[in-house]
Amino acid sequence: MTQEDPVDDQYERIAAEIAEARTQRGRRRYEEVMVSEAPAPLTPYLDKGVVDSVFGELWDRPGLSRRDRRWVTLACVAAAAVDEPIHQHVHAALASGDITNEEFEEFVLHFAYYAGWPRASALEMACYQARAGLEAAELNSPTTTDHDP
Repeated sequence: MTQEDPVDDQYERIAAEIAEARTQRGRRRYEEVMVSEAPAPLTPYLDKGVVDSVFGELWDRPGLSRRDRRWVTLACVAAAAVDEPIHQHVHAALASGDITNEEFEEFVLHFAYYAGWPRASALEMACYQARAGLEAAELNSPTTTDHDP
């Protein structure tokens, strides 16, 4: 029969509370930054990597504004040539209002000079698709009007 160590138990409890707080902070920050629901914790990559680490820690750090982090992230995902993150981050940047269409167009041109025209073309296409989706959502959203009965 082994005796439980109260210090180890307390440490485990505190570590679990910290981990849960980071997860909750990550889910909130993900939804704020990406303008969509945080992914379900289906894999360690999504749960511990994306939600807990990227959004629960990195995007919550002081020193850079959310808008600054958007620019860095957009440049990185576009340079890495990974289409799904490009589409996700372009949509989030425009949907959140952190970056205007005009700023994004200038970003694409500047990016083309440094990272190459083919990568910039993919970035611009993601911008067109994000705009089309946002415009369609706006057209389909219910509007309220004042009518006298």
